[in-house]
Amino acid sequence: MSHHDGDENAAASGAANVGATCAATVKLPDFWQHNPRPWFQHIEAQFQLRGITQDVTKYFHVVAALDASTTARAMALLEAPPVDGKYDALKTFLLQLFELSELEKADRLLSLNGLGDSKPSELMERMLAVLGAADPSFLFAHIFLRQLPVPVRTALASSPLPSSRDYRALAVEADRIFLANRQQFVHALLPPQHSFAPLGPPEDDLDTAAAVTARRQREDGWCYYHSRFGAKAKQCRQPCSFRAQGKARAGAH
Repeated sequence: MSHHDGDENAAASGAANVGATCAATVKLPDFWQHNPRPWFQHIEAQFQLRGITQDVTKYFHVVAALDASTTARAMALLEAPPVDGKYDALKTFLLQLFELSELEKADRLLSLNGLGDSKPSELMERMLAVLGAADPSFLFAHIFLRQLPVPVRTALASSPLPSSRDYRALAVEADRIFLANRQQFVHALLPPQHSFAPLGPPEDDLDTAAAVTARRQREDGWCYYHSRFGAKAKQCRQPCSFRAQGKARAGAH
C-alpha cells in the first residue's frame, strides 16, 4: 500500500468517526403528531447540519423519537422494515397516518372566521400550512379574500393578484392596504361613546342639588334635613327656623 493510499484511508476513517460522533450526539424532539410535516423539516435540517446521511441512522433516530401510541400504530412497519429505504418508508407512513386528509383540509379552510388580531400575511401562512403539499384549488384565494375587511377586499377586486396563484404576493398587498387603513377599521369596530355613560345621575346634577340645599340653608335658616326634605324630614339639627316659620304661617291664617 502506498503512502497516498494510506492517507486516503485515514481521511475516510476520520470522516466516518466524525459522522458517528455527530449521530451519537443528535437529539431529536419528540414526534409531533399534529404537525408531522414540519417535524420532518426540522429533523432533516438537524441531519444536514450534523452530516448524517446514512439511511439506517436516520431511520433509528426517528424510531427513537416516536411516542408510545405512534410506535404502537407503526409496529407492522417497525417489525419488518424494508431492506433499503427504511427512513423514507417510515416517513411516508407517518405522513399518511397523521396528516390531514383532503376533506379535513378543506373543512378547516372553510371554517376560518376572519382575521382576528392577525395581519393578512399571517392568516395566509396559516392557510398554506393547512394546505401542506396539496395543490390549492381555484377557491383558495377566494377563501382568503373572504376573511379580509370589506375595504381591503374591494381594493383587491381589481388586482390581478387573486388569480395569479402567487398567494404570498397577494397577502403582502393585502397587508399594505390593511395597515394603511388600520385606524379606520379600529374606529369602525369601536362602540359609540354614549354606550359607556355611567349609571346613576350625572355628577353635574348631583352638584346642582347640593348647591340648592346649601342655598336654602343660608336663606331660610333651615338645618340640612329640612332644607333637603322639607316637611318630610325625620330629623332636625339646631339652629333651625323651619318649625318656627311653620307656626308663623299657621297663625297668619
